[in-house]
Amino acid sequence: MGSPSARLKTRESLRPWVESGLEFVLRSEVECQESVAVEQPVQQADSSFPVHEPPSASSHVPHPVEAPVQSASVQQTAPAHVAPTLPEPWSGFLRFAKSAQPKVIMTYMELGLDLGGQPDSRRSSALKNIQAHLKWPAGTMNFWPVAALSGGALQPSTQMFWQGWEQWRAPNIVCFGEEALKVVLPDADPTLTTHMLEHVTVYKLEPLARLITMLPHEQQMSVEELFKIRL
Repeated sequence: MGSPSARLKTRESLRPWVESGLEFVLRSEVECQESVAVEQPVQQADSSFPVHEPPSASSHVPHPVEAPVQSASVQQTAPAHVAPTLPEPWSGFLRFAKSAQPKVIMTYMELGLDLGGQPDSRRSSALKNIQAHLKWPAGTMNFWPVAALSGGALQPSTQMFWQGWEQWRAPNIVCFGEEALKVVLPDADPTLTTHMLEHVTVYKLEPLARLITMLPHEQQMSVEELFKIRL
C-alpha cells in the first residue's frame, strides 16, 4: 500500500477514499491535478517572457518589390525626351508627317517648296516611284525639309532641320543631293555616300533635280543603297 508517510499529504476530503483501498487510483488523479496545478503557473510565467521569433515579412520587412514597382511607374510616366517648339513655317511642316515613330527621314533641297505651297508634279512622281520600289511598310518614313521659304527664296537651316529631327529621332536620314547633305552635315565629305554618326546614319543619293530626268527604272536603281537600311 506504499509508505504511510505518503498519506500525510493526502487531503482530508479524499482520505476516506484512500482508506478504502483506492490509493493508487486516487494518487494518479491527485498527481494529475497537482501536475496541472503546478504546470499552469509555469506556463503563465513562461508567457511573460518575450519570444524571439523571426519577424514576419508583412510587419517587419519591407516588401522586396515595392521600391522597383514604384520606380518603374515613375519611368513610365516621365517623358524620355521633349522636342523643342518650332517657329513658322517649320511648325507647319509637321502636319505633313505621317508617322509618329519613323525609321527614316527623307529630305531634299526643294522639299521646302513642295511643302510650302509650290509643289512640282515631277518630283512627286519620282518619289512615288522610289517608294513603290523600296516597299517599306507604312509609317517607316517622314519627309522633313532642310530649307524653308523666306522672302520668296529658300533659306537653308541646319539648326531647324535638327530641331525637326528631335521630334522623332529617326536612326536614318536620306539626303537627295549634295546641297541637302551639306545642310544636314556642313562638314561632311560629299564624295561619301554614307556618314555614320553616334545616333544616326546619313545617306547621300542623287539630287531630285537629276532624278526627275531619269527613266523610272533608273530612278529605282539610284536608291539601291537604301536596301541596306534595317527597319
